[in-house]
Amino acid sequence: MKASVVVVDWKRPELTRRCLGSLAPQCVAGEIDVVLVVNEADAADVEAYERDFPDVLVVPLSGNTGFAGGVQAGIDASSGDVVVLLNNDAVAAPDFVSRGLEALGSAGAGTAAVAARVELDGSFAPDPSGPHADSLTGLDGRGWVRSVLPTGVRLLNGEGIAVDRWGNGFDRGWLEPVTSGSEWPQPLFGFSGGACFVRREALDRIGGFDGSLFMYYEDLDVSWRLRLAGWEIGSAPGAVAVHRHAGSSSSGSPFIKYQSMRNRLAVVLRNGSLEMVLRVIARVALRAVADVAPVGRSQLSRSQWARLLPDLPRLVLRAVSLRRRDAVPADARRRVERTVLTR
Repeated sequence: MKASVVVVDWKRPELTRRCLGSLAPQCVAGEIDVVLVVNEADAADVEAYERDFPDVLVVPLSGNTGFAGGVQAGIDASSGDVVVLLNNDAVAAPDFVSRGLEALGSAGAGTAAVAARVELDGSFAPDPSGPHADSLTGLDGRGWVRSVLPTGVRLLNGEGIAVDRWGNGFDRGWLEPVTSGSEWPQPLFGFSGGACFVRREALDRIGGFDGSLFMYYEDLDVSWRLRLAGWEIGSAPGAVAVHRHAGSSSSGSPFIKYQSMRNRLAVVLRNGSLEMVLRVIARVALRAVADVAPVGRSQLSRSQWARLLPDLPRLVLRAVSLRRRDAVPADARRRVERTVLTR
């Protein structure tokens, strides 16, 4: 079972080099190779990558296609039976690839993918002032800040993705201590594109990544379509990567908030049951009213809503076209939502 590791870079060579360096000892000729996709490629950076990492296949792209487009370009250029995705701001443990491939193989042919275990870089301490813009907020509402003390706690970024009934995707195990087991209250919905192992056969059957999503929720979309097609998704807790959170983008930035709102809606429109689609549209409408009013803290600015709302008809029409092409029965959509959505 040959594996191809796909890494996507956009103007962060210092992080990408760390990532490639952690993968280099794990590459075995004819068995494991690495494909580096460089968005908005700079000729000098590409030349340096090819010189310093001669065993890596570098795929330069003239424009910025985001994570979704970059990943798909890497998949198209690769030849592995298994596609391994790893964020460029992550470092793979020495046995990351072998442990992930072992977990996928043990899961059986009906499992399309396994989610790796991702730990946060550094250690953290509870924030005595509570959650705020400069801290990380856990699913339990607790705030965490980076610690320089030896008493700091190592935290998880997550092990796969969970999804609630409103279509919100989130890292399962987010900000839990790394000593936590692999059992959380939220059922596993899918893999995080930051660290996972996916069978090429499964990706080919569902049409791969949707480049129109650019970045955020693209992994949830693929996971959802895999489940709708009857595949299972498991986890690989032994395959560990250490992630520098928001190393390639600013955590909680207006761009992230906009992309998350837009793409969550686009993904639900394509994959959700009619009941879920109507529920999520209603919630988005209420959120828009609250933000424009505004009532409380806004999710998006007025200018962002002015950009998003006129785009809704196009999103709906595209989703309708894709739903017809996907030809997924209504009962299959409801079955997935009954079994893997967090209530």
